[in-house]
Amino acid sequence: MFDGKRFLISGGNSSVGIAISELLLQNGAHLVLLYNKNRNNIDTLLTKNQNLKSKINTLQIDLMDESEIKDKIPTLVKDFPISGFIHSVSLPLSMKNITDLTWNDFQRQFDLQCRSFFTLLLEILPSMKEQKYGKVITILTTGVIGKPPNNMSDYIVGKYSLLGLTKTLAGELIRFGITINSISPPMMDTPLTENLPNALKKIISSQNPSGKLADSNDIAPVALFLSSKLSDNISGENIIVGSGQTMH
Repeated sequence: MFDGKRFLISGGNSSVGIAISELLLQNGAHLVLLYNKNRNNIDTLLTKNQNLKSKINTLQIDLMDESEIKDKIPTLVKDFPISGFIHSVSLPLSMKNITDLTWNDFQRQFDLQCRSFFTLLLEILPSMKEQKYGKVITILTTGVIGKPPNNMSDYIVGKYSLLGLTKTLAGELIRFGITINSISPPMMDTPLTENLPNALKKIISSQNPSGKLADSNDIAPVALFLSSKLSDNISGENIIVGSGQTMH
């Protein structure tokens, strides 16, 4: 399907990043996986796909550090032209009342969610424009649709900022053959939600028509579609993957 096209995945060690990577890999893509401190899931992916290891490159990078992105990514793109970029990053979720938050909590979300995406994309865009082709996907949350959840203001505002940037860029870049879309899952059963109360998870599970929390493997097929030529005329969309729990 992808005939050797190379995809950069930020949050490459995350559950969502790995699930998407596996599907892309199985369909002929080459991967560049970005990670910060932990790479245990990446190592498992490499072990499971020994025959495809040559198609996987990794890069340790702190996406909160703008100067590090500007230092490392240009060399990477020069060696490995990028056709697709999937931004799947998040800080661990926690619940805080608005009065317990500081502006720094919001700033950290902006820096990771939005600034790192913007900085990475600027380094990748020349390669995509030269190819007259590009697929960009941001991973959001159903919290940006309708009423947001309580006590997660910093996380939700960070995702809203990324949604706004995704939509504005979609209008600007489609003339270069570059599509930009978002995927919004509901709360997922991943390490990022392990600090949330179990009672809350049970309530959210009961509210989902499927009777369970979403899983990373629910997201991957949608990302596969949006990464393929089948979606060439789809841009600026935010696709909800939530078993009908959230509709708009």
